[in-house]
Amino acid sequence: MGRWIAIGKATGWDDFDAFRAALHATSDWRIDRKSSVTSVYAVAGGQVVAECHAPDRAVLEAWMAKKGIVPDTIHEISFVAKTGETWKV
Repeated sequence: MGRWIAIGKATGWDDFDAFRAALHATSDWRIDRKSSVTSVYAVAGGQVVAECHAPDRAVLEAWMAKKGIVPDTIHEISFVAKTGETWKV
């Protein structure tokens, strides 16, 4: 299972209520049986950073298109360090 990180632009997601409404339901996160978006961050300038666990990049690209996020860049994650733990992906 791959892990992906994407940076893109989402119009209106610099507003908390719009951000919350777009990501409130479980179906907004659970793409299918094998794929989930695990984190989404709204950052300055209307940019969004999203992390996804999915078999391939196309799953994340389709989710971003559905949500109206225009991707700037998408990368497969190779290594993760989080709260003192480090692992290969």
